[in-house]
Amino acid sequence: MEVLIDVHSHSKLSFDGSGDPMDMAKRALGLGVSHFAITDHIEIDEFYDYERDYPAVIAGVRPAYEKVLAGYGDKMKIYFATELGQPLYDLPRAEKIIAENDFDFIIGSVHRTENYEHMSKIPDTEFDRKRVIKEYFEEMLALCEWGKFCTLGHITFLMRFVNIDTPTGLVTEKTERSQATFDVHKPIIDKILETIIKNDIALEVNSSGYRRGLGCPMPSAAFIKRYKELGGKMITVGSDAHILDDIAIDIPQCIALIREIGFDEICVFEKKNPVFIKI
Repeated sequence: MEVLIDVHSHSKLSFDGSGDPMDMAKRALGLGVSHFAITDHIEIDEFYDYERDYPAVIAGVRPAYEKVLAGYGDKMKIYFATELGQPLYDLPRAEKIIAENDFDFIIGSVHRTENYEHMSKIPDTEFDRKRVIKEYFEEMLALCEWGKFCTLGHITFLMRFVNIDTPTGLVTEKTERSQATFDVHKPIIDKILETIIKNDIALEVNSSGYRRGLGCPMPSAAFIKRYKELGGKMITVGSDAHILDDIAIDIPQCIALIREIGFDEICVFEKKNPVFIKI
């Protein structure tokens, strides 16, 4: 039986999640997941947003993890984890959260940019398309240079929302955006990949790209191949599930792609140290 791993998921503690952590663990186990993490959002730029209440999330993640561990820790590996969004927007706050919580695993993510708070509301003009993509990759590079996390989350997240200007015309089809983005923005993508390799940060392969209409994981094969060419060896996989039905969805497809590209193992993190698993 092939290994099934899902170390990116969100419970009802996340503002956009709905599942009870125990129900999520039960679902994961029933699907045959052997390594599992609930990575509820801590979005640093929204930390004091009363509607999101991240202090309450932080207070809740440890008890939720311990309850899941007590119920299912003898049946599958479970990790204490979070997804840390936009940490550069308040580094002292982000570093305090890391210092005060002994996370096994931290996903570092960019969900917005300085001038574009809501990715789904970006005006579809040449100016806005070019500016938001430039900001997105520059902020991601700065995040990787800071480097106090374990894996770089969904590097092509922006491609769900933004059409791509190329020398031969505008790419509007979601299924073509990742490749077009790689082709047009390869210099800074290389810098990002080189930086995570240098800083011992893994590259996440996020299966939600399949169900979000991209026709591929986030990132696509071109990014994963380039990461390997540059010497990258650490890959994590996650579904980015926000509902029970999405736990572990399309993970086998991601693992098959990773194997096809030439990797024979992926990793999880224990106490922020990589542990490699044969695939």
